[in-house]
Amino acid sequence: MIKLFDEIPEMKNERVLLRPIERKDLPALSEMTGDPEVYRFLPTFLYEQKYDDKNLMLDRMEEECIRTKDTILLAVCPADEQDTFMGIAEIYNYEPQKEKASIGYRLCREFWGRGIASEVTGLLKKYLLERTDVRKITAHVMVENKASAKVLLKNGFFPKWQNLSEDWGRPENVTVDKYRFKLSPEEKAETLRFGLQHRQITL
Repeated sequence: MIKLFDEIPEMKNERVLLRPIERKDLPALSEMTGDPEVYRFLPTFLYEQKYDDKNLMLDRMEEECIRTKDTILLAVCPADEQDTFMGIAEIYNYEPQKEKASIGYRLCREFWGRGIASEVTGLLKKYLLERTDVRKITAHVMVENKASAKVLLKNGFFPKWQNLSEDWGRPENVTVDKYRFKLSPEEKAETLRFGLQHRQITL
């Protein structure tokens, strides 16, 4: 077991690869960040939106995201086409004393509706629970974002807190449901030994 942020992870299954963002991804990343439909149900202060110059964003990511243990951003790619940028997977809000972290994603519009979001969520969940010190994972979803809610339910998350008012950098607060996947300390120990299996979830 490692502590989150001790490494920049890479994750892969049969369909999807999550890897560090590279220079070759920046044109597609710029196109994605320029599409308001992608960010319709997302906060306005995501890191990839901080700099118009994406080269500058990438140059500063290590110092501003990793060293501060603030955010891990990974490129989402097809498992068999590692140069094709499909979007971003994110791990953030790490609280080691609570063994907790949050996850999120955003995909280029052309890759919507293919089950990729569910694959990304599953990979993040597996990595956090099998590899790191995290045993509680949360995800914040605007109530209007029914597609992301379905993705989380499919991956074993439950809506633990509902109709929360949160500041997402918009003129007014947004209404959010907060989903959680949690292992008990005993389940976490078993997961570290044998891997993540279907089990009774601690609510």
